[in-house]
Amino acid sequence: MTILHRALLVTLVMATLLTGCANLLPNRRPPPATPHDLGWLPPPPTVPLTEIPIVAVECPPWLNDSALRYRPKGGDATSLQTYPDDYWLAPPRELVLDRLRQSLLASRHAAVIASSPRYRLEVRLLKFEQEQSALNTEAVVTLQALLKDPRNRRQYASPVMEERVVTPSGPSGAVRGLGEATDQIIARLMTWTAETQTQMPPDTAAPIPAPNSTKAGLRSLFPERTLR
Repeated sequence: MTILHRALLVTLVMATLLTGCANLLPNRRPPPATPHDLGWLPPPPTVPLTEIPIVAVECPPWLNDSALRYRPKGGDATSLQTYPDDYWLAPPRELVLDRLRQSLLASRHAAVIASSPRYRLEVRLLKFEQEQSALNTEAVVTLQALLKDPRNRRQYASPVMEERVVTPSGPSGAVRGLGEATDQIIARLMTWTAETQTQMPPDTAAPIPAPNSTKAGLRSLFPERTLR
């Protein structure tokens, strides 16, 4: 083996070693996953709520995590996948609940925050995903609600509501589209709530005694939070 051959061999060995070491360096690790929320709160819908209800949101077990879900095009319609590098800051149920509460509080100038609320709004989140097809890609949010009047033992069920927003494919399109669809469906939900409140008979039951103050009403709207 000539000196030239030995030099080439040493060069190849060193290059192999350097490549292996470079793959182990911290700066070559994949970037961390990106958390997302629903974005800025839009202006509240102008709906004539007579009273702000207590709100609750529930969902099926498979929606009670932080995964950002999509249905891929060209595959099995029952296949629900997740984007590995993007996730929600909280499960969709909590994001929708927080957004609904913010929207209700933002509209409180036209409604009463009762110290002993008459109404309870229970929402069931049914779908929160991006759907891809050969024609387009859409963010889809589906829910149904019950407006309850426990003191008078009445309840009213909403129709199933669904909002679809056309989005680019990929996680960024899913995040933006699901945020827009959530705001649109909350506006519809608040309109339905206001219309249903006006159709309810007058309250004939005696309210539970409580201090008549805005702070007491806020405690009812946010029962798990401590207001000072």
